[in-house]
Amino acid sequence: MKRFTYLLSLTIAAFAVAAIGMVGCEGPAGPPGQNGTDGTDGTNGADMDATCKVCHNETSDLLAKQYQASKSGHMMNNNSERSSASCAACHTHEGFLDRMASGEMEASADIYDPTQPNCRTCHDIHEAYTEDDYAISYTDPVKLWINDVTVDYDNGNVCANCHQPRLIDPYPVAGGADVSITSSRWGPHHGPQAATVWGTSMYEIAGSESYPAAGSAKHADAGCVACHMVAIPEHGNLAGGHTLNMNFLYHGSVSDNVEGCVGCHGDIDDFDVNGGLTEMTALYDSLGAILVTKGWISETGSVKGSSSAPLVLAPDDAGALLNWRYMLEDKSMGIHNPKYMKAALKNSIAHLSK
Repeated sequence: MKRFTYLLSLTIAAFAVAAIGMVGCEGPAGPPGQNGTDGTDGTNGADMDATCKVCHNETSDLLAKQYQASKSGHMMNNNSERSSASCAACHTHEGFLDRMASGEMEASADIYDPTQPNCRTCHDIHEAYTEDDYAISYTDPVKLWINDVTVDYDNGNVCANCHQPRLIDPYPVAGGADVSITSSRWGPHHGPQAATVWGTSMYEIAGSESYPAAGSAKHADAGCVACHMVAIPEHGNLAGGHTLNMNFLYHGSVSDNVEGCVGCHGDIDDFDVNGGLTEMTALYDSLGAILVTKGWISETGSVKGSSSAPLVLAPDDAGALLNWRYMLEDKSMGIHNPKYMKAALKNSIAHLSK
């Protein structure tokens, strides 16, 4: 038995020596490979400037933008809690990218572990590793869901993809059948701005006020970025830039961010240019009061219609209600397109006051 073990050990040792010898042997050289590109190992400044240092450098520019974005409605309003497939398309970063890739109105599935709209929602972060990573991801003109009208706000088109009316069912048709409203939230949902700025999709009741041509407003030419992202010289982390905010609270007082307005409107302190905001607010309140009196909306603005008790209205009546809901959801109180939105309000009031 000892002799067998001894011989086995010698055999294993021989195989080991042979294996070592084989590893140590050099075979014939293979064909040369292709030359690689110069690396960016950080051994000199030029290499770093070509990649990481474009964004990650000694300046505070990137940090400032991140801080501003943290103060935006996208980041502060807990949008991402609405992560079901139908809502996630705009309320979450993941759902937005999903439906932009598919071209659908909704995400392909519910989003688990969602994040809020962030840097990567709008920018090509870490795609090229150059300054191109600051480029806006989606700049193509946007065809609105509500009526297939195409709007073009340049870099603001990334905004328009979500800030547009969702489909309104039923939508009143002039001279058509009565409208049966079965939802207290009937209307354009929470973001019709891309449509109102362009001057389209509100219900255009005929009246003394004419409606300007779609896309003709100066604010349509300016787009989203010119006003919402303009840099302001004071309190720059409270409004403008990547905060997107148009007003801000400072020492207990609310101030309007008019920096993007002064080029056209001159030296102004707030948005009530020539009393236009005051007039529009009065029209909105007047139409709302009529709708409350008629019993079509509650004091808080909810539509008094449900599946069990539909609110049935003639088309123009429903259109007047829809116009008030547009104003409510647009949140600019007419600033986005004063002439168009004023015409919708005044003609609605005149129609319901007959």
